[in-house]
Amino acid sequence: MSLKIKTLKLKGIRQFHDVTFDFTDPKTKKPLDRICLIGGNGTGKSTILKFLASNHGLGIPFSTPAWIVLNAPYANFAMEFTDGIETATKTNAGNWHSTFDVALSADSLNNPRKTPEEVKHWNQQLTDSVAVFCPPDSELAPNSGSISTVPNSNLDTALRLLREHKSKFKVGQDSVADFWNLLIALVKDRESRLLEYHRLTDNRDRTVRELEEEFLKKNPDILKELAEFWKPILAKAGLKFDYEEASIPVQLTDNLKAYIKLAADNAVIPYADLSTGIRSFLFRLGHLFTIFRFHPNKGGIVLIDEPENSLYPDFLFDLVSYYEQAAPGAQMFFATHSPIVAAQFKPEERFILEFDPDLGIKVRRGVTPEGDDPNDVLLKDFAVRTLYGAKGVESWKRFRELDLSIQTETDPQKRKAMLKEYLELGRTYNFDPQDEVSA
Repeated sequence: MSLKIKTLKLKGIRQFHDVTFDFTDPKTKKPLDRICLIGGNGTGKSTILKFLASNHGLGIPFSTPAWIVLNAPYANFAMEFTDGIETATKTNAGNWHSTFDVALSADSLNNPRKTPEEVKHWNQQLTDSVAVFCPPDSELAPNSGSISTVPNSNLDTALRLLREHKSKFKVGQDSVADFWNLLIALVKDRESRLLEYHRLTDNRDRTVRELEEEFLKKNPDILKELAEFWKPILAKAGLKFDYEEASIPVQLTDNLKAYIKLAADNAVIPYADLSTGIRSFLFRLGHLFTIFRFHPNKGGIVLIDEPENSLYPDFLFDLVSYYEQAAPGAQMFFATHSPIVAAQFKPEERFILEFDPDLGIKVRRGVTPEGDDPNDVLLKDFAVRTLYGAKGVESWKRFRELDLSIQTETDPQKRKAMLKEYLELGRTYNFDPQDEVSA
């Protein structure tokens, strides 16, 4: 049963004077599976994700100068977690205060566990829980040396991952080699388990083809799965992931050689030659995909900051569903400036951060329905005054002025000229006299 975050309380931290985020469904009171943070620059969206990811929270290994400030011992904040049965609060001091929504058993009612045992239980829950932080690529320095035709890696490094079995990850353009190592580890782990399957006493007299077909049904090829997952993304650019021609590492110094190719003529496209946006998107999703195949059926928490960076809008309309496919069962937190991304969330899943000079940051939930026109989300949830630029607002004022003048103009020639200009502005900007445009 995976851990999920129910609430976050921030008090006296930067611009957060005293704010509590209730990450539960207003109707069911259960933790939301998806959370979208919206707000202007400086309202603290990234700060929230970093708090959740920090050693005080999920313990993801990530360090920046800002992190030191966030981890100041005087910071006053608390996170409430639930595993679906119990809830517990973790304060900035790292202490757990456990409360019970539902008793685990009759025995636990008569013999409540002692605080040390509760602490041990929740610390273990937190340690075992899969947690991933995806910072914006703009905060990361690309490690150009980690990518050539394929990301730099080797079998020896990858095999260590099978022994470590880590559960805390940072995913970004500076962790491409980590992604490739994890992919190799999953490929080799499957090979090892297939050999063991062949050695089982009951299987010794069966054909190799029969055994491998049976094994494949329960243990799919991670490279084939990744190819299917990447397919709709790559298809938009006329590309494909050629897993069938992949060269699997054998020696400890070998690397996995599996290439992106042009769908038309099968020509290899080195990963370093892909556009920055597509490469970053592929690697981020691919890394998440392998992490949650490495930890099947465990769920987890994924924190994604500015997922829209460097992506053409065509990729954004299905962006959230890609992340959900990559990390099934995970609770996901998105921080975004994109109304296209925000429109993919239910209104109760959107948390809008606004700055008040006296109160600091305030938070409210969204109002527009899931799947609504992103322009409506921009106006109503993002609270943008108008979608028009300065020239558009100027043209709107002229349009409204003409609308009124035409009705009172008595000179036929002037009226005809006004009407022509009025209709031309209406067609050009798609103006409607009933619209309201703020300056």
